[in-house]
Amino acid sequence: MSQPSNLDRFIVTDVGSTTTKAILFDRQDRWSYHRHEAPTTVERPHEDVMIGVGEALRGLADRTGIELTRGGRPQLPYFSTSSAGGGLAMIVTGLVREVTSRSAERVALGAGAILLDVIALDDGRAPYERIESLKRLRPDMILLAGGFDGDAISAPVFLAELIRESGLRPKLSPNAKLPVVYAGNVHARDFVRDTLGDRFLFHPIENIRPSSVRENLEPARAAIHEIFMEHVMSQAPGYDDLTQWVNAPVRPTPAAFSQILAAASQEMDSHMLAIDIGGATTDVFSARAGKVVRTVSANLGMSYSALNVARRAGIGVIQELIADDEFAGGDPQIRLWDEIGGKYLRPTSLPTTSLQTRIEWALAAVAIREAVRDHLRVLHGIGMSRGEEELKIRHLFSRPKQRTKETGPLQLSGYDLVIGSGGILSHSSREAAALILMKALRPKAELELAVDRAFMFPHLGLLTEVDKPLALEIFHELGLVRLGAFLPECGATRAIHLQADPPAPDGREGPRQPSVESRTIRLNRELAVPGEIFVKIGEQVASDTLIARSQRLFLRPFFLEVASRLGLPPGNVEPYLLKRVGDEIEIDDIIAERKINPIHKKHFLSPVEGKIERLLPDGTFVVRERAALAHPLTPVHIAGDLKLRPDQIKPHIRVKEGDDVERGQWLAARRRSSSDYITSISPVRGRVKSIDHAYGVISIEPLLETLDVLAWMPGRVVEVNELGAVVEGEAVRIAGMWGCGGETAGPLRHGDPAPGCLLVRPVASRADLESAEAGGVKALITGSVHLADVLAVDPSYTLVVTGGFGNTPLAPEIERILDAHEGAFALADGRTELRVGVRRPVLILPQS
Repeated sequence: MSQPSNLDRFIVTDVGSTTTKAILFDRQDRWSYHRHEAPTTVERPHEDVMIGVGEALRGLADRTGIELTRGGRPQLPYFSTSSAGGGLAMIVTGLVREVTSRSAERVALGAGAILLDVIALDDGRAPYERIESLKRLRPDMILLAGGFDGDAISAPVFLAELIRESGLRPKLSPNAKLPVVYAGNVHARDFVRDTLGDRFLFHPIENIRPSSVRENLEPARAAIHEIFMEHVMSQAPGYDDLTQWVNAPVRPTPAAFSQILAAASQEMDSHMLAIDIGGATTDVFSARAGKVVRTVSANLGMSYSALNVARRAGIGVIQELIADDEFAGGDPQIRLWDEIGGKYLRPTSLPTTSLQTRIEWALAAVAIREAVRDHLRVLHGIGMSRGEEELKIRHLFSRPKQRTKETGPLQLSGYDLVIGSGGILSHSSREAAALILMKALRPKAELELAVDRAFMFPHLGLLTEVDKPLALEIFHELGLVRLGAFLPECGATRAIHLQADPPAPDGREGPRQPSVESRTIRLNRELAVPGEIFVKIGEQVASDTLIARSQRLFLRPFFLEVASRLGLPPGNVEPYLLKRVGDEIEIDDIIAERKINPIHKKHFLSPVEGKIERLLPDGTFVVRERAALAHPLTPVHIAGDLKLRPDQIKPHIRVKEGDDVERGQWLAARRRSSSDYITSISPVRGRVKSIDHAYGVISIEPLLETLDVLAWMPGRVVEVNELGAVVEGEAVRIAGMWGCGGETAGPLRHGDPAPGCLLVRPVASRADLESAEAGGVKALITGSVHLADVLAVDPSYTLVVTGGFGNTPLAPEIERILDAHEGAFALADGRTELRVGVRRPVLILPQS
């Protein structure tokens, strides 16, 4: 990697998550630039960023007539930034969902994380369900939180066991180790590390909730940011080859953006606010005297996050920025939801109508406003860690209050220059960019506005490491486009609606056509963990045929700190132990004893019952709770315990069917006196199977969790492994545009809703959605639906939409196929993922 001596002509690329942007800088009498973009090739089938880089350089060469590469390498000085891994995708785990999710949102705000899932011990999911959920995800990193310092250490370790069992692998490099940032109970740190083993990169940091009245998120935010840059970005396929081409180290795009702001703010003696709005996230920077503070609003953007902008700010806020006559009749909010939903479904599409252009401008203004609001909260010290009053545990047991939307003006005092960047600002007309920024910020004092021409700030930021004066020269000559000063007394009225003339419709991308294939389909039907397999190769299976079953009792680990309790050196515990690894122990069994003097001994009594699994180096026993499986059901005669007739027990029962209960927990109780109760307690840990009021008996079943995998698609088993099987069958497969809900199956029906059917509607109205809910259908298949109606009805059934949001009917080919399949068996899966990996809904019509 050699530093070039002549920088009169050089190339810089920014390898983004979706596009690779190449710029050729050329100095003749003055600086000029040429730009070309190509798709980033980080995903299948290419999986090599160098393919996209090569395409961008070839396009640049064709445009300029300059030979840029020779012998497969650049022949001009070449530099690059990269964010090719896409957004930072994270999973957060913790003990209490309310505590964990609220804290995680603040960590995400500062570190730019996309939360794929929040796994909490009180989230209502069984361990198998959590493992199954984890197995389907491909994160960049896990944040394992939970437990106040000094609390029991078993819960964080149990979460670590779930992570280990899921076999999680990184999004970009399945063979690499997945980083786990541990920010929970500090006393559980070593046990969590031992549980995860060497399959993960373990990064312990300070607890994000060290106590019930203290929150400490800043160390987690900093660690996540650092680990992402060091371990995640470099996993993009082809990244190593890219590093061999460049004349300076590759830098993350946001870091390079910060570098040019740091240099410019110092040189200009300016206090800058810069906003970089993208499709999924919006970065906001405050720069002053060479110091830069950056925040990321991970779910505010122009395409993937467009729906979240509308949900967060309210659809009415967006509507206020668009003149009523643009909607040409009809309900403006229904039209708005459909258009915004369409942008979410087709994130790379460009506006084809004047209304779509104005909606994009309004979305940009609102997203910028909310992102700057987030940034100012963090900057002023109120957006990250919360204070004692807000964190009091009593909040967890009260009804959560509806969060009030912040609508007041942004406090922008002290800034003298606001710079907008990102496609919507860099590529719009100057008047449109100025209007977007004005309506977003609504400044109360004079403020100069500017934009980043052609989104070149990251390119120039990297150049500051090579030649800072040159980078600043190009920054002023090419990069920074000043739009003028905003004067509130002149601009307030003008900015009421975004009324700049939109560009002519581009029309480069039409509606996505649903894919229809008639072919042999192979489906993997697998468990999350190994289990019992019920089929053989060559066997014909029906939709409800059981492929595999895994039954397992997830038993909690307990940690008995023998050495510390007896005051022994960690490495000198063995001589004092009365129980050994493999022994079964009961409550109050003497685990170890130490002579204090010839007469007195200090004992360590077991607080739990179970089996000793191992002795840790620090002198701690790991005890696995006992599996109470001797009896499939444990009957508890509560009527006898309470000394009542069976018909008298109902008002005294404290549990319901399906409840998990601990050993010693009250199942029923009646008051004997003002301070005394007659109780019936559970003799085992388990789940309430049934309550028999006729006999006064509660039956407790073991917490044995069962996960079944069915064939779903009729066909023939062609492969079998320890997790399940591969089922093959002939079918018509119709890929939809959007959906919700999981796998289901049933007869296809075009008429009135019937229980268990897959209902077909060319276009689904709100009345159709409601009647389908009332009729007990399993799925609704439609060409289109109004997004506002879906949000209002919130259907519990599976929904598969083939065309999109609005009034687009089923495509004629699909309508013909579905008509021919009337009454026949069909499969539907509405799961949709567009941001981290692409998954579209599907309708499968087996061919008998």
